[in-house]
Amino acid sequence: MLKTNTSATDTLIRCAHCGDECPQDHIIYDDKDFCCNGCQMVYEVLKSNGLEDYYQYEVNPGVSQKSVLRKNYAFLDDEDVVSNLLEFKEETLAKISFMLPQIHCASCVWLLENINKLHAGILGSRVNFLAKTATISYNPQLISLRKVVELLSMIGYPPELNLQRLSSAKSGLQDRSIYYKLGLAGFAFGNIMLLSFPEYLGFEKASVKFYLGYINIVLALPVLLYSGIDYLRSAWWTIRLKQINIDIPIAVGMLTLFIRSVYEILTATGEGYLDSLVGFIFFLLIGKWFQQYTFYSISFDRNYKSYFPISALVKMENGWQSRSLDKLDAGDILLIKNEEIIPGDAILLKGNARIDYSFVTGESDLIRKESGDKLFAGGKNIGSNIQIQLIKKVSQSYLTKLWDEDTFRIDKESQTQTLIGVIGKYFTITIMSIAVLTLIYWLMHDQKLAYNAFTAVLIVACPCALALTVPFSYGNILRILGRKSFYLKNVQVIDRIQQVDEIIFDKTGTITNNKKMTATNIGRTLTSKEAFLIKSAVFQSNHPMSKAIFHHLEDIDYTTEVASFEEFTGKGTHTVVDGHEVVLGSAAYVSGDDQRQEQGVFVSIDGQYVTLFQIENTLRDGLIELVNTLGKKYGVTMLSGDNDKDKDRLEVIFPAPMRMIFHQKPIDKLNYVKQRQDKGHKVIMIGDGLNDAGALMQSDVGIVISEDANNFTPACDAILDARAFPKLLDYLTKLKQARKLIIGAFILAFIYNVAGLYFAVRGELSPIVAAILMPASSITVMVYGLLASTFLFRKDER
Repeated sequence: MLKTNTSATDTLIRCAHCGDECPQDHIIYDDKDFCCNGCQMVYEVLKSNGLEDYYQYEVNPGVSQKSVLRKNYAFLDDEDVVSNLLEFKEETLAKISFMLPQIHCASCVWLLENINKLHAGILGSRVNFLAKTATISYNPQLISLRKVVELLSMIGYPPELNLQRLSSAKSGLQDRSIYYKLGLAGFAFGNIMLLSFPEYLGFEKASVKFYLGYINIVLALPVLLYSGIDYLRSAWWTIRLKQINIDIPIAVGMLTLFIRSVYEILTATGEGYLDSLVGFIFFLLIGKWFQQYTFYSISFDRNYKSYFPISALVKMENGWQSRSLDKLDAGDILLIKNEEIIPGDAILLKGNARIDYSFVTGESDLIRKESGDKLFAGGKNIGSNIQIQLIKKVSQSYLTKLWDEDTFRIDKESQTQTLIGVIGKYFTITIMSIAVLTLIYWLMHDQKLAYNAFTAVLIVACPCALALTVPFSYGNILRILGRKSFYLKNVQVIDRIQQVDEIIFDKTGTITNNKKMTATNIGRTLTSKEAFLIKSAVFQSNHPMSKAIFHHLEDIDYTTEVASFEEFTGKGTHTVVDGHEVVLGSAAYVSGDDQRQEQGVFVSIDGQYVTLFQIENTLRDGLIELVNTLGKKYGVTMLSGDNDKDKDRLEVIFPAPMRMIFHQKPIDKLNYVKQRQDKGHKVIMIGDGLNDAGALMQSDVGIVISEDANNFTPACDAILDARAFPKLLDYLTKLKQARKLIIGAFILAFIYNVAGLYFAVRGELSPIVAAILMPASSITVMVYGLLASTFLFRKDER
């Protein structure tokens, strides 16, 4: 039974589907409360198809249907678009992988993997929770791709479809080879340890008598050539480039372990060290996996193609038809609807446009355009439908020129001189010197012992513990910061943050909160009746500007009962309250005058202009304290694409010697970062929009402030959830302190190496000593890295 709850109550009621707060007159269905018709509909669909267990795994697991933007998926009727999206297709089977940013809990996984119960044409689904993707198999004879996507959207999981899916850009799918290598090494390690157990217990010649040594060789060979190939290849190329890094002693140690072990087993002169070799590679791969997993849960390398839709409506002889963006040409006439993106530079043919360029230029004000005016790619149409004629292809547009800059070809990782790299260089030289000196010494005193002592030094001094230091110390820091909503791309980012001495902020969307606005009445003083009518009208709307006006009139009474209410996207609202007609919105909508220069929300009552509310984005919480403290440790600059109308307000936050620079185009921001770097500074760039992409890539560390870590984010090194913005200084401070953890781990590794070298240079290193010493050093460093990094980020939380 469906009914509406109209009783007044102060008790907070949560939606049974999404957990949002329910209004007083909310929907009650099946004895459950729902905040809107959309959530109630999803619940009804799931229950009618036997999927009500969705609500058993998590409390309020659904996605709010109020926040789901209903899209037109007509472009998925285009066979060219479909063929580009599908991974596989036969007559009765098609497969496609979707990015579903809404996946957040076990209930999501359960529902998506049981989506076949909603339609007989869907054959199955597999979900990758970490990557937030779902691979769906369906029968194209029973259900179309468009219907599959619409079904996902209807239950609250609209797929992320964009132009990048049509290009040959780097895939976001995770490289799974690390799991195969790790699995092989783990399997071999366990079996070789088991087969070596008789030797550990003192049964001499067991490896020869029972052929256990030969079995160990068979198990170890694929581990060396497959699981360990990356380290061997890296060492080879490093030598060819006449450089030195820590991969050289790792590769030398691996080869020495294998060659000496094979020699001893085949000549029956010893048991070999294959257990140590395979264990060494296994621990290295664990560390490699540990530091990489964060990268695959967040998209750090997106470009402009992720921002654009996947197709557009093109005017043809027989009407409007959907065409994928990669097939659009100059001269095509497109229909751009409200809230849609302009995919290429164009001329406005029909309609009066109001364009939001904030994601391209940083300018937050809407730009009015008339027929014949030029429009640039990346602008969002706000208001009525418009017709445009492309003058350039998407790849030749103003917005995309930024990606042709040399900045976007910079490989920051290859230019990063990490602490492990510096120490590894000297470690390699030291160990090779000790090995050669040991060989020379024993050649002079006991030639039979010379070979054993020489190889023993290379084996025991193999920098396994050193190689595990960064993955388990910094890798754990990546995991901890990820839980705190600060996502770093990789461990090299930590090294670069430790060297930074200057921080540059973007303005719009970075230091301002676009989702939280304030309203100011800049017109005449309102009468109590006018204020009552206006507040009652804006209460009906969920638009951020309406909410801002509502909070501005916080001491004014209002009524929730109105005779009628209509909201026109991009224009305004029309409400009848107590017999009075209240209209709020743009100047063109309220008064028919589209030439007024003022920006804000205009108000008329009963056809008479009343006042104008100026709307401003509020500054982010904690900004003043953050900037003041950062200014004591770093050089601080604010760059903005906006005009300087907020200069007086911002001077309080960014006092001299901090800099504020306005009217900055994307290329200006990029060039400013270059100038600071040319003067020897290491720069963090903090931004949020596509217009910041060049500066983010040019900077030593690019940090994006995101309202949703899974929404579009320009290429960057780190993503900071907007809610964690006040904690940025604390995170940067802890990351600088993290260098001490690495030094501590190096000291531990040094102690183990000294102990091992004591036996090695004397020619007394036995397999049992190596089997104990090498895993012990690895495990000690792993545990130290995990515990020390965890303590670093928890000691100030008590």
